[in-house]
Amino acid sequence: MENWALEIARADIRLAECVAVKPRNLTQGEARLKIDSFALTANNITYAAFGDIMRYWDFFPASEASKGRLPVWGFAEVSESRHPDLPVGDRIYGYFPAASELIVSPAKVTAAGFTDASEHRSALPPAYNRYIRCAGDAGYDPALEAEQVVLQPLFLTGWLLARYLREEGAFGASRVYLTSASSKTAIGMAQCLRDEPLDGVKVCALTSSGSSEFVAGLGLYDEVHLYSDIDRLPAGRPSMMVDFAGDATVNRDVHSRLGDQLKANIRVGGAHWEHSTPAQNLPGPKPVFFFAPDHMEKAREALGPGGFQAAYSKDWSAFAASARNWLTFHEFRGARACLDIYNKLIAGDALARDGLTIRP
Repeated sequence: MENWALEIARADIRLAECVAVKPRNLTQGEARLKIDSFALTANNITYAAFGDIMRYWDFFPASEASKGRLPVWGFAEVSESRHPDLPVGDRIYGYFPAASELIVSPAKVTAAGFTDASEHRSALPPAYNRYIRCAGDAGYDPALEAEQVVLQPLFLTGWLLARYLREEGAFGASRVYLTSASSKTAIGMAQCLRDEPLDGVKVCALTSSGSSEFVAGLGLYDEVHLYSDIDRLPAGRPSMMVDFAGDATVNRDVHSRLGDQLKANIRVGGAHWEHSTPAQNLPGPKPVFFFAPDHMEKAREALGPGGFQAAYSKDWSAFAASARNWLTFHEFRGARACLDIYNKLIAGDALARDGLTIRP
């Protein structure tokens, strides 16, 4: 299948297929991006699980209104261009569909990048509409492309979370519990908090028995607790939860155990997507959703574009350099492999220690 896209039933994200896509001619001002590689992680399952609520399905319209095209992060090359400032051959990093190509309407084109000004994206979060031209990116390293597509979007969310906790003084908590602590976003956040600790605050993992050895071996968490042992978490100490799992049962168990000592519940993702219906009438604080693009815009305003990039790039470089100590990269090719990996992620069969990339 030469030109294809992964399409997912919006009513049941377990139902997915790769469909043939008929290429269309470009209009003036457009460019065709041939997607070269992208990552599939549990974060992409969060995109699917929250596709309607958070408008993730709106970025890349599917062949039918009942379906969605899965957003991914990856690299592409300009294979055809009718825009005077974006030449064929440019290598681009950004937000794509899990597909073989994307047509964009570049605007605000500079040596560093551009924004896709396609009409259907105009009301969507700007962070997802920005594309980076690799030739103008001082931090781009061809040898670290796998790290960039698999980890950089997740690390950025973890970095923003760590910044948020510092700004809020961890909401007065002395323990921060990270659910789905084996997830790459949680690992990124934990490393940020290890490298720049919050005074008097322990960073604690909540994970499954199958992932506990891997999580403990990372050396990033002060404590590692199993979901099955939530009823034995230390009580009587101010605590908070950063929820990457989105599991209703885990939420109820933590809220019930910690009660008024739970100072905040920051919900980030839905790694446990099949149990992600929000728990009702929880004791303690109401869970608050953390939407990374909003926090990124706030950080850019506070630090200025140059200050933001300098602060973030330093931490990202350190994280990327150490990633292969705990992560093994695997590359797959074609539409069938993309569908197979998606189905493994949906079933929870992908390992946290694996970084999975697809070449269309």
